[in-house]
Amino acid sequence: MLNFYQGPIRFSNYLFAAIDVLARRRHMSIFVVFFLSFGGSWLWSLSQGIPIPYAQDEYSYLLAGDTFAHGRVTNPAHPMWIHFESFQVLQHPSYMSKYLPGQGIFLAAGQVLFGHPIYGVWLSAGLMCAAICWMLYAWVSPRWALIGGLVAALQFGIFTSWSQSYWGGAVPAIGGALVLGALPRIFKNQCIRDALWLGLGCAILAISRPLEGFLVAVPVGCLVLPWKRFSTVIPAKAGIHNKFIKKIILPLSIILFITALGMGAYNKQITGNAAIFPYLLYTHTYREVPLFIWQPLTQVKFNHKMMELFEKNYTEKIYIDKKTWKGFFKAMQNDVFVMSMFFFGFPLAIPSLAVGLLLFFHRRKAARYWMALLILLVTCAIMTCIARTRYFSPLTCLAVLLIITGLRGLAGLKLRSVRLGLVFVMLLIFLQLFLNIILTRPLPATWSLARKTQSSSVDGSNPFFTSLPASFTREQLKDILIKQGGKYLVIVRYPLWHIYHFEWVYNDSDIDHAPIVWARDMDEEHNKELLEYFKDRQALLINVYWDSHEGTIRFDER
Repeated sequence: MLNFYQGPIRFSNYLFAAIDVLARRRHMSIFVVFFLSFGGSWLWSLSQGIPIPYAQDEYSYLLAGDTFAHGRVTNPAHPMWIHFESFQVLQHPSYMSKYLPGQGIFLAAGQVLFGHPIYGVWLSAGLMCAAICWMLYAWVSPRWALIGGLVAALQFGIFTSWSQSYWGGAVPAIGGALVLGALPRIFKNQCIRDALWLGLGCAILAISRPLEGFLVAVPVGCLVLPWKRFSTVIPAKAGIHNKFIKKIILPLSIILFITALGMGAYNKQITGNAAIFPYLLYTHTYREVPLFIWQPLTQVKFNHKMMELFEKNYTEKIYIDKKTWKGFFKAMQNDVFVMSMFFFGFPLAIPSLAVGLLLFFHRRKAARYWMALLILLVTCAIMTCIARTRYFSPLTCLAVLLIITGLRGLAGLKLRSVRLGLVFVMLLIFLQLFLNIILTRPLPATWSLARKTQSSSVDGSNPFFTSLPASFTREQLKDILIKQGGKYLVIVRYPLWHIYHFEWVYNDSDIDHAPIVWARDMDEEHNKELLEYFKDRQALLINVYWDSHEGTIRFDER
């Protein structure tokens, strides 16, 4: 029987020996993990096609990226803003994404440095995997730190929506990895460099996911500030206390203070009030459903039927269902299943969860602490009206740590002094890679179709408009108009059965100078004002008539 395993055993020995050689060169290992994630994302998109934005959040983040790429913090409110109202976007007092700037900064970097925002997404995914690898070097041996970085690239850095869409998830994971990687280094070295890493991680969490970041940072802060330990230091060792304050507390406080000032200035530019986040202003303006399920519904006056239907038929329905015990436990069961499959995957989840539970109940205090932190964040996310995988992203590194703990326990298995555990670890990782490749389907190219419509309010006599295809997607129409040249106004009309997830009305940061302006169809008087304002543009009225039901299902699962 052992002869049957000789081939896999020898291969695993050679493989892990090579991993050990590379793992001893920490900086090289981190770079390899980054390159694997960035290059793998590029190759996957090359084979499947550059991701096309389709979700509301993606267009909102792209607006932020385009704004930053043009050197602006926000954009002035447009005189015709009522025609441009859309999901997840503020129109007044300024025109800007409702989201915090973290993801937009990376999209802007991709747009400026490489000519397309998707490169910023791949960059954030690569840095996330590299940061997780760096974090693991402080918690486990070099071999398992490198394997953990490779698992992170395999599990999150190439195939998921975090690296193949524009709505993010990797940026908060970078912050979480820096925070939890700096913590043990601070205890060991008390070095300014580690305090700066901790501060940078907290700053990234503050500009991407502040609520979840707060839940991560507070327990870490309670460990970084061991007042009881230093308050009882004998006078001969009192210098340790001063060293800790100068090298850890002071630089950390400076970074947090600068971050708070920067976020206040950012809020002031967008909302007019340093204490009001764009997200909260958008919720107050366009949302009847609150952030948490214990808060009451509010009343909002909508200017457009589609935005009202989205609120009434989607978010409010989820809120009402989750307010009941049956709906709450059903949502909790679904959320836990989706999050578990996303963060662990089927093959890797078995040893990781088994060993994680074993450590929790029997031996490791650290395992209990991290699992308690994970449960705290999961509980917070469940108490929100809508939970998404990216809400948990600050603790991605802990999911990888749990996986590595399980794999490390599995690697110790022996049969007649032959270490078969390494073979099982190798097979599990390769099986996860195989399943990711065959089970990750590319997003459909067609989410929603429209056709041109003749209208007395829009001139349809232009021969170019009559030559448009019978039906087209938003991206197809955009490509056709850009290739044709000139400036266009596209007025979008929706039927009542339109699926509101697939919105067409999103614009560039500088609406007046954009080649194509997308606007909502309103009554004849409002349309007339819009046409008069954009009288230098060729106008086209289109009617959306078909939406992908498969796309709606996949949207909800995310």
